[in-house]
Amino acid sequence: MSKFMKRIGVALALGLAASPVFAETLTYGSGVPERSSANRAGVLPLLDKISEATEGDVTFTPVLGGQLVSIPGALQSIADGVVDSGFFITQFHPAELPAASLMSEVTGLGIDPYATMGALNEAFFVVCEQCREDFRKIGVVPALIQSATPLTMQCTTEVSSMDDLAGLKVATIGRPEMRWATSIGMTPVRTSISDILSGLQLGATDCALIGTAWIRSYGLDDTIKSVIEMPQGIISGAVPLAFNAGSWESIPEEVRQKIVDLMPATLWDYVTGAYVDSDAAVKESLAGKVTFSPGDEALAEAWAAFYAGEAAALKEVAESRGIENADELIDQVVEVFRVWHDELLPEFEGDREAFIKIANDRIFSKYDF
Repeated sequence: MSKFMKRIGVALALGLAASPVFAETLTYGSGVPERSSANRAGVLPLLDKISEATEGDVTFTPVLGGQLVSIPGALQSIADGVVDSGFFITQFHPAELPAASLMSEVTGLGIDPYATMGALNEAFFVVCEQCREDFRKIGVVPALIQSATPLTMQCTTEVSSMDDLAGLKVATIGRPEMRWATSIGMTPVRTSISDILSGLQLGATDCALIGTAWIRSYGLDDTIKSVIEMPQGIISGAVPLAFNAGSWESIPEEVRQKIVDLMPATLWDYVTGAYVDSDAAVKESLAGKVTFSPGDEALAEAWAAFYAGEAAALKEVAESRGIENADELIDQVVEVFRVWHDELLPEFEGDREAFIKIANDRIFSKYDF
């Protein structure tokens, strides 16, 4: 064999050795507006981190803002393989996810955004086997469950107290928020996320119970006039990254593990970037344009009473869905939220690395998809 041919053979061998064993570009579908902080500071950075951690073995083509999947239709699109991965909200699917959709009913247990993020994921990935089985049955693999920052009462008129809110109509996303609104004399109006702005502009609602950053994400800048900042639960139960089971299983196990290994840090980074920092930035940008107030003592007392009754309300919801051992499951979930807020929060508050270690030890070291 000539020296030239030998060199060709060596070059080909080196090229083959350097070629990746696996490389996959997955479609990612979401009905959430592309400009939303959840996408800009949460989802898109996560997809980039996965590509980096897997050294390009897994990359994504994001199709956002409902161009490919709607928010209500996203779960079925992921399950059917219309997209390989995507975002969906469990509360829209109690029929398909009777147990897992309970993760969207725990709004009233959330106080601190980081403790809630940890508690929610432990409740799902460790405590609630029925929740995980719901996903297995439909062929969807969740990477993490999402919570946000505390809900605030945002109104088209000037409000600052519980008396100011009495009789007003408020746009609510889920049933916990409806229960809270009813308890303080407001009229809840179940509203889809995409209809919040039009409802406020047309007078169908006077207020919206949503996160502060949503003012910017959903174009409410010129509609909201006042915000009561007192935390009124933390909305939860969205899945910002879920995979079609076939797409997930096509990824080699060692590459899948690299994705799972990112999740403890992702819990912290996601809620920080998409919500905590975004809330602060939106509030600062609205200075002088929107009135922010803390609420009054009557509202705080009403919230304390509401919070105390949420375990019983959750048990009723679970029983109505035919969840096995509903009371025991809810007691376990409530205890997880208590532990994260009362015992673990003092250990990690303000400390990202401490949080990551706790989240890995308690949650993702036990990941079983």
